Amino acid sequence: MNRSIHKIIDEQMKRWELGKIETIPLAQTTTVITISRESGSRGQEVAQKLADQTGFDLFHHEILEAMIETSKNSKALLETLDERGMNIVDDIVSALVHEHHLWPDEYSKLLLKILNTIGKHGNAIILGRGGNCALKKFNTLRVRIVAPDHLRREYIQKTRDLSLDDAEKLMISTDANRSAFVKRYFNSDANDPANYDLILNTGTLSVDKAVQVIQCAMADV
Repeated sequence: MNRSIHKIIDEQMKRWELGKIETIPLAQTTTVITISRESGSRGQEVAQKLADQTGFDLFHHEILEAMIETSKNSKALLETLDERGMNIVDDIVSALVHEHHLWPDEYSKLLLKILNTIGKHGNAIILGRGGNCALKKFNTLRVRIVAPDHLRREYIQKTRDLSLDDAEKLMISTDANRSAFVKRYFNSDANDPANYDLILNTGTLSVDKAVQVIQCAMADV
């Protein structure tokens, strides 16, 4: 595991332990923002800037995968919840499995538990990994970031130093992989607008403006 990622997880667990939540109704839990994005739509920039401005913790692909690896060897991460809180998470995971007709393996069970542990603690932004599908029971704002194909392709070309053809291939394969992940682990369509509360187009909105819109929407969650 990357040492810096390991440090982030350790620090996150300490924060959770120090501010251990009381057993409160789910409707009163702190807001969680989930951000799904098309490849090259600048969704990660939006997530990072939103985290900087709100003080929320940002959980992205590498952190979530490292948390799963940590949980395989130790229950310490999941034990940052009180007993009732953990029972609530277990109940939510069971309901998700039943509702979406899932056949969970070890990975998907841990992913669901970790996403819902984050949701129970709150004050979090979750980038990708089907967070919008897993956290419907929490006070969650589900955001999707999109942009026109030509702008996404140009952004990938510039940031990855690729040819336009290679940028297009990477864009298509990344979107396909993300859609396949959501379909496999949540039996859901990542491109279905009904799975989101807010869809923002960074082809017409700047990153700053997108963050402003999300913060306005947070006030109504």
